[in-house]
Amino acid sequence: MHDIWFASKIIVSLKEKIGKIDNYKAVTVNIVLGPFTHVTPESLRSAFALLGEKDGFQGVKLNIKKDKARIKCRKCKTSVEIASPVGACPACGTDDFELENSEEFIIESIEAE
Repeated sequence: MHDIWFASKIIVSLKEKIGKIDNYKAVTVNIVLGPFTHVTPESLRSAFALLGEKDGFQGVKLNIKKDKARIKCRKCKTSVEIASPVGACPACGTDDFELENSEEFIIESIEAE
């Protein structure tokens, strides 16, 4: 379900930024999927293909990258990538840290030629 919602956000952004695709040779949307989203690049591409065809945005390329989880320690200020949940900062051992990248979905940019 999130994949349809994300795809619709892409369509809205495309309509706002470029209007119609007919005015351009190539359009690329650069997207970041957050580390905790259950949406896969494949499911997002499928959802976008379905909605994009209906709204006249077939041929738009989605450049999707999956972000890795990162925490930042409030004590030692270390920022570190994590592969699984942690209970303490790997650098200093304190439990006073925050998740740096909690967004599930970010449209980084739209490139149109």
